[in-house]
Amino acid sequence: MTSQVEQDLLNGQLEAEIGTESSAKLWGMVSVTLNKIDAIGPDDHPTGLVLGYVQSGKTTAMMALMAAAVDRGYTVIVAFLGSTNLLLQQNSDRITKKLGIDTRSDYRWVELSNPKGLAAATEISGWLKKGRVIFIPVLKHAGRITDVAETLSRVSEIASTRVLVIDDEADQASLNTLVRSGSESRVYGAIDQLRTKLPNHALIQFTATPFAPLLLESDDPLFPRFVEFLEPGSGYTGGREFFIEKSDMVVRYISAADEQAPKKLPIELPGSLERALWNFVIGSAVLSTTIKDSTPVSMLIHPSPRKDVQERYNFLLIRKLAHMARDASLATSADDLPEVAKSELSRLEASGIPQLASGDLIAQIRYVLSELKIWLLNSATAAKKVDWNVSPFHILVGGNKLDRGFTVEGLTVTYMNRPSSDQIDTIEQRARAFGYRSEFLPFCQFFASARTVKMLRDIVLTEYDLRARLLDAVAAGRSLDQWAREIGFLIPVGSKPTRDIVVRELAESQSGWYQHRRPSFETETIEKNWRLSEGLGLFDAPLKDFGRLAFRELTIPTDDAAAFLRQWGFLSGANSWPAADIVHHFERQAQFQEEVSVILMEQDAGTADAHPRIRQWRDDIGFVNLFQGRDTKSELGKPFYPGDAYLTEIAEDASRLLIQVHRVVRRDENDDPRLLTPAIFLGDRQLARRKSNEH
Repeated sequence: MTSQVEQDLLNGQLEAEIGTESSAKLWGMVSVTLNKIDAIGPDDHPTGLVLGYVQSGKTTAMMALMAAAVDRGYTVIVAFLGSTNLLLQQNSDRITKKLGIDTRSDYRWVELSNPKGLAAATEISGWLKKGRVIFIPVLKHAGRITDVAETLSRVSEIASTRVLVIDDEADQASLNTLVRSGSESRVYGAIDQLRTKLPNHALIQFTATPFAPLLLESDDPLFPRFVEFLEPGSGYTGGREFFIEKSDMVVRYISAADEQAPKKLPIELPGSLERALWNFVIGSAVLSTTIKDSTPVSMLIHPSPRKDVQERYNFLLIRKLAHMARDASLATSADDLPEVAKSELSRLEASGIPQLASGDLIAQIRYVLSELKIWLLNSATAAKKVDWNVSPFHILVGGNKLDRGFTVEGLTVTYMNRPSSDQIDTIEQRARAFGYRSEFLPFCQFFASARTVKMLRDIVLTEYDLRARLLDAVAAGRSLDQWAREIGFLIPVGSKPTRDIVVRELAESQSGWYQHRRPSFETETIEKNWRLSEGLGLFDAPLKDFGRLAFRELTIPTDDAAAFLRQWGFLSGANSWPAADIVHHFERQAQFQEEVSVILMEQDAGTADAHPRIRQWRDDIGFVNLFQGRDTKSELGKPFYPGDAYLTEIAEDASRLLIQVHRVVRRDENDDPRLLTPAIFLGDRQLARRKSNEH
């Protein structure tokens, strides 16, 4: 029976921090992950993926995996813990502290950061002979990884040593950025070199944004053979809470004018940032007074990736906070604060935060402003780490250094006026605001442009669909390779899942309208579709006005709508976009919509003279266009028809699904007047899959 010494030691801390139920789920995930490694076998050098959410406890999960692996006989752990020294230091410090590597008296662990050369190899060999477990945190840098690879290759014991390689933020710097040219980028090549030096190892990737790893070619050594899901603990707040369920309370829209121009230095801080600062100061004053152990409390300002812009914000921020401190020093009650401060106080109180007596609030606001520590974090600054213990209140100003992986302790207010990105994994990783703070949620504010918020809200739906489809695929026994080729990601229109440079060409199914232009003219199929529509009740549906024209419309559950489409008699092989793909896309999108409208499009609808529309036909493409266009002009006092493609549902919400059943015949042909063919609006999301590499 396998001992659980390391697991038991760590479990006591985890139960105290995240609770018994959450820790039990975590250990279950870890056990399954190690079992899958064992099932594949060390000779195949298995690669697995642990999929979490942003700020959902991935570092804790890495610690748990390390502890359980040691209990199963792994004695060397190589961990890529960041592509910046800031992130590497933060992660390695947390792991060292939790596992007690520097404080335990049983001398079980040894930490060797970035070992290099023969002396380091000799030291590692000596520790292994003494039965130690060696933890090697490594910067995700080609030179550092190569040094570790060459050092371990000189250790004679390494051939019989079980090695666990952990890759945090595995979708970032590890992947081959030269894949499209047939070459290898330096970090990717260094990781491959390291793996060739380790005869008995497994690589486990950790990320919340798995788009790139899951779209790699199946023969890429970094393409995962299996995936495990990291469930966030109780109290976790993420994208669903921020951008859907509690968006009215949390989200604060900034104007387009307040977005930071890429190459223009600001003269003064945006007005929305002043509101955000007052919100943070007031919220911190109340939070630190009313909730025990709530500090440190912090704010993140993310204006630009450019260092000169960040430095200007830092300068302007110091000046603004000095003015705010002066205003607070002159106030004797909340009524004496500037209007912007009083407005933010009212908003916070409306969100449900505790209320302080006016005098106590002013005193605490002064205290917050006097203690505030500002950190400018980029490659040009001297700060290599954030010391959260120097002050209870912090404001962090930065860009790419704070994009992913970095944990901002006690983050309540985020101000992100950097223009939105169309790359899903990049923009999602900027959302550092998530985490275990359900009781802090009334204090949380997320300031961003409407475009950024819409993208983040849409990504929540992408995440939901991703996990659901992966779980379905795993349960059905399908490989991740099949999933990547056949199912893929449902993403917002106009976006892309990841960087173009790390994946080969993707197959994308577009959203929007699909017109089934080439219906079957066989009598049997025409009769089938007519009966199907009749059984749905479409011919007896009530009329609805759409401006100058009216059509019969039914509203049915999305499951019924999907079943209706699955039963439809299509002419197989005649469409530029196969019907099966359309129905599949419809079903993916349908999970976000409870009901779907089905509209019967015919001439003189609802009258005794109702009859098919007449449309132009070409033998190469079928019906040239099923749709009737919008009225060419509007007349005052008279109804206006917006066109078939822009009926009410679509005009009001482009994310909604819609089915139109067109009753139509070819011009100058004696077609069956019961001929029906569908046009389907698939919302504003598209499918992105790996192009099949099969020949």
